[in-house]
Amino acid sequence: MEKFREILIDITLSSHIPNYRDLLFEGKKKRDLCAYYDGNYCKKFKVTNTNVPANWISNNRMNPHPIICYICPYFSIRFEEKEIVLDLFDILLYYEELRETIERELNFIENKMIGINFPLSLRRRRDDLIALLNDVSTKIKVLKELLKTFK
Repeated sequence: MEKFREILIDITLSSHIPNYRDLLFEGKKKRDLCAYYDGNYCKKFKVTNTNVPANWISNNRMNPHPIICYICPYFSIRFEEKEIVLDLFDILLYYEELRETIERELNFIENKMIGINFPLSLRRRRDDLIALLNDVSTKIKVLKELLKTFK
């Protein structure tokens, strides 16, 4: 049953998300390196909603699908030991707010750079922000697809 559900999720999402295989690979790497994943369960999230793509185990714990690990904003952050309820809407809101913050900072930097030769460190910060914005935008697209498909 576990493998069937994972295959079904992969088939569904791969037809809607470009470069899905790359995202899946990155999600597997994050899952395997995450401090909250013990090899069987994610210790960070408590699952109360059966619409989330995961391989259900028992007692509201999950063996997460790699795409959940790809979008997870809590990757190995150990400041909180408590479990939280997995809510894709909350994660989407987090990334939407992060995108707005990045876009504001990019606009500020670009407005400062007009007509003036700025230091290399400022250009690097701009390039880093653009890369981060691309990553956040991809995660937002994945989250929207997950919500559309599984809610």
